[in-house]
Amino acid sequence: MLTVNNVEVMYWGSILVLKGVSLHVPEGKITALIGANGAGKTTTLKAITGLIRLERGEVTRGSIEFAGRRIENKLPEETAKAGIVMVREGRRLFEELTAEENLLVGAALHRYGGKDRRERLGLVYQYFPPLAIRRKTRAGYLSGGEQQMLAIGCAMMARPTLLLLDEPSLGLAPLVAHEIFELIHRLHNEEGMTILLVEQNAKMALQVASYGYVMENGKLVLDGPTAKLREDADVREFYLGIRGTDRRRFVEVKSYKRRKRWLA
Repeated sequence: MLTVNNVEVMYWGSILVLKGVSLHVPEGKITALIGANGAGKTTTLKAITGLIRLERGEVTRGSIEFAGRRIENKLPEETAKAGIVMVREGRRLFEELTAEENLLVGAALHRYGGKDRRERLGLVYQYFPPLAIRRKTRAGYLSGGEQQMLAIGCAMMARPTLLLLDEPSLGLAPLVAHEIFELIHRLHNEEGMTILLVEQNAKMALQVASYGYVMENGKLVLDGPTAKLREDADVREFYLGIRGTDRRRFVEVKSYKRRKRWLA
């Protein structure tokens, strides 16, 4: 469904952020892109959606194809109409609007009839029951988990062909993050959604996805089926906090001096 081929992204005509990134998102699958903060994961999503054009960035090399059509350097509204919908990091809701009003904004890409709109709202409330209870509550008064549900619900209202999720667990308590990932898994299984998932929580991402990519410093350094990545020694040590059979503290992992194999 989506092919990113040897893409370079530059900001302000001088700052090279992505350096030859290539990845493939097959239809009907969840693909994970993991890496540390600042690795270039969000920039990759912005390159796909065209949001980099609003931030003085551009794809200077390579190509991005969606459903067989080139989309690099398209405007965000063009990629959204093509079926690519992104849930941005930090939720980005209209806090003064109610939960249901935010969902109706998400439906703006389509000319829903009254019946179709009610059915789509019903589907969102079916997956996210807390939103049905708090549909008349302003989005700014929802909890972090409810806001993340609302952000994903808004994307669902746009009927995405490809759903891009940027750090859906960010700022959430572990139990709430686990619930969000279970809902993502349900959406994939029951609705057949194709999802590109960007996440710092490598453990959760590699559990829910079928294929994964590891990004560092604007480059992809490793990829493969997630079952294989979970057993990779460097992924286990530097992203899952496990060395050998022992689980290590996060601070110990980050201060460990051995170079990763892909940096050798």
